[in-house]
Parts: sequence; structure tokens; C-alpha cells
Amino acid sequence: MGCPKRAIVVFLSFLGFLVLFGFRTVFTMVMVYVIKDNDNDGVTFFKECTINGTAYDLQLDWSVATSQYFNTAYFVGYVITQLPGGFLAVRFSPTKIFGGAILISASCFVILAFSMKYSPIIVFVARFIQGLAEGVSQPAMSSVVSAWAPRSERAGIVGFSFSGIYLSTSLASVVSGAATCYVSWHAGLFIYGSLGIIWSLFWFGLVYDSPMMQSSLSEKERRIFEEEGSKVLVASASVAKNIPWRAILTSRPVYALFLANFTRSWVFAMVLTEIPQYFADAFSLNVATIGFLTSFPPILMSVSVILGGVIVDKLINMEKVSITAGRKLSLIIGFGSEAVCILVLAFAKDYLTASILIIIAEGLAGLSTAAFKVNPVDLAPQYSSVLTGIVRSGVLGASISTAIAGTLRQKNIQSWQRIFLITGALHLFSVVFYSVFGSGEQQEWAQPTYKTLVSDSESTDYGSVEKNNIDVILTVHNDEKEKHEHHKEIPNDVYLSDDKAT
Repeated sequence: MGCPKRAIVVFLSFLGFLVLFGFRTVFTMVMVYVIKDNDNDGVTFFKECTINGTAYDLQLDWSVATSQYFNTAYFVGYVITQLPGGFLAVRFSPTKIFGGAILISASCFVILAFSMKYSPIIVFVARFIQGLAEGVSQPAMSSVVSAWAPRSERAGIVGFSFSGIYLSTSLASVVSGAATCYVSWHAGLFIYGSLGIIWSLFWFGLVYDSPMMQSSLSEKERRIFEEEGSKVLVASASVAKNIPWRAILTSRPVYALFLANFTRSWVFAMVLTEIPQYFADAFSLNVATIGFLTSFPPILMSVSVILGGVIVDKLINMEKVSITAGRKLSLIIGFGSEAVCILVLAFAKDYLTASILIIIAEGLAGLSTAAFKVNPVDLAPQYSSVLTGIVRSGVLGASISTAIAGTLRQKNIQSWQRIFLITGALHLFSVVFYSVFGSGEQQEWAQPTYKTLVSDSESTDYGSVEKNNIDVILTVHNDEKEKHEHHKEIPNDVYLSDDKAT
């Protein structure tokens, strides 16, 4: 019978995010190694790392603040393309946009491996380009999920696809730490850059924008998509032309989702780019040991991301909770626990206590993916990539958090207390705000509008029809089909294989 095509899409999405977000961690680890200001002589779990001398095969006379500028350049680029990325995913192929983002970023990594030692300007520009490229990834993936995730599997599919983001930190920390210790300072850059390029070849060759573009789709899987009202193709020009901007920008559930993304981006950037430096500043740990310790939280998070999605889907399908209640519950447990742990982390006195708190915080935070990652598809299925682009503009929080950390941070625990208290309090506020204003229901402004597509003399069973020599392929929700099938009307968001609008 073969593997379901949606399973292939989900697995490659997982691998794509695994590599894409690994880029951030690898770069951070390389910076900790090559900058002279950092102490690499502390305790290490990688034996003979510094004895072999490979940790010092490149030492750059840059300040730690310089590495903060590189991170800021990346996150600024990342913010800039969030909204355009959502629009591009509506107008063009979301699969090609997602794959192209990883290919460009991976190529930059390979270039950095050769050129980093020559000038910080090269690094700054490369990181900015990586940010621009990677910024379109999640809005594009929202459109991919909208097409490939049946409603009954939505949170689970999103959870597994996005779990690569969280596992990436763990894998990249260990791989880059060991590779830099035992091979060379740029080994991690080469490894991850090559993986990204290889992955893109598989993605472009195997993944389509829609299940109905997949010629080898089984009849069983085809029925699943037809019965559960998934999008067949990305509605290109028609949807792009009729985006209800005013309604979106005045929607309270959208603002609640934006704030959740803002504070999550703040915290996630802190974990990815600042926690390694926190261990070095506060406890004088060797960078290889830091890589070992920071590998544990993402492992638990990747598991909780998947479990959270499956559990929430099951509760909703069994009608134990509404979609809104399911989304709010997962976010309260996930982000609420994370916020409390970060507040307590401000008063940790040793690295073991700090490590345990970070593990608990990030492990439970994964449960919230069943809320804030899935929510754009809940609120506005046909505009999910645009909505994701808007709320993902909250990644501005990542730029702000790295800038604040760079300003407040000194090589002592006291400076990190201030950073963690600010972060925890802000995160807790977003949980309360989402609990009040969040929603899991499709919004009124996102309901499909209808127009007559075929004449009375023509008939359609909401399958394929021929009009003006254009093959029109579409599906709608079953309730909408029943409502309009006697009026020869179909949703305005028609999906065209040749990128034309009717």
C-alpha cells in the first residue's frame, strides 16, 4: 500500500526545520569558540577537547558584543520577511518558498565556513541574508499544513512538523560542540550547510503544494482530504487579491496570537542564543560542556510538541473540549509553566539547578505548539499563511531580547537575574492575555465568499470542472457543500493548478 503521502510531507517538514533551526545553534556555538573573550578552559564532557588544540584553531579578536550584533542582524532580517513571506506563500508556491529558504540559508553557511575569518562585515551580511531567507519559512509552512493536514489530524501534524525546530537545538549543540572540538572551528558550518543543500533536493523532488497535485495519491488518502475539507491547491491570485486586511488587523484573537508569538520568540531566542553565554558568564563552564547541557531541553520539548498535538486532537475529536478550550489549555500549561520556571531561574545558584529549570521550562513549553502554531489555520484557513506572517512578526521579540541581553549582560549572575525577571514577567502577561482573548474558531471575516462559476446548463459535484480550458480543482467543507450545491455556487477561493484565478 505504501506510505501515506502526507506522512512524507510531514517527515520532510520535520527534517527541514531540524536543519534550518540548527543553523542558529551551530553559529552560536562557533562564536563561543572563536571569540577570544570567552573562556574555553572550564569543565568539559568532551575529553581532550582543548588538549588537542582544535578549539583554538581560529581565535578572532572580536568582542562578545560583536557576536550580539550578528544575532541582531539575523533576527532583523527574520522579522522583515515574516509578512511578505505570508503573502508570497499565498501568491506563489509555498513548498518552493519553504525549500528555497533552507537552500539559501544553507549556502550562506558554506560561504561563512570559508570567509568568516576575513571580516566581521562578511559575517554580518551573511547572517542578515540568512534571516531574510529563514523568515519566510514558517508562513510558507502554514500554507503547506493547510493543504496537507486533515482537520482531525491538524494539531498532531503541526506538532510533528514543527518538532524539528525544538530538537534542532539539542542535535546541533552536540554535533557542533564535538565537531569544533575534534575537527575544526568550521566543521559544524560545513556539516549543516551540506545537510541543508541535500535536504532541499529531496524536498523539491517529492513535495507538492496540494494532495491533488500528487499523482500517486492513494484513493483512501484522497477520500480523507475530500471528506475533511482540506484545501486542494493554494488559491493564488484570487485569495491574494481579497485579503481582509482591516478585519485581520482589528481582530482580538489575532492580537492575542501575536502577543503569544512575540513573547515566545523572545524566550526562544534567549534559549537558543543567550543560555550558552549565561552558562559561560555565570558558572564559567567550558563551551563543550555547555553544548552537552543545552542538548537536553530541546529533546523533551520535541517530544511534548508531538504529544501535545496528538492529545489535543484526541480531546477535540472526542468532543471533550471545544477547539478554543483546547488551544487555550495547551498554551496555559505550556507557556505558563515556562514563564514560572524562567522567573525562578533568576535565583538559581548553581548550573545544575539552572539546567533542571531550563529542562522543565522547555519540556513543558512544547505543549503550547498545539495552540499558537495551529491557531492561524483555525482562525482563517484560506489566509493561514498571511495570518502566520502577521503574527510571526512577533519575532521582533527575538531581536529585542538579544539586544537587551547584550546591553544588560555582564559576566555575573546578577546581570542575568534582571534579564530573566523581565523575560518571565512578560511571558506570563502574554499567557493571561491569550486566555482572555484567544479563540480557536474560524473568524467571520475568514468565511469563504461565494460567486457563480458555472451556468445553469453546467453541473458540478464540487470535483473537477472544465471552464475556459482551465482545469479547476476544488474542495469545500461538507456543510458548505450541502448549503450551496443546489445553487450552482462554489467558494470564491478557487484553487488553480496553473496559478490563474477564475
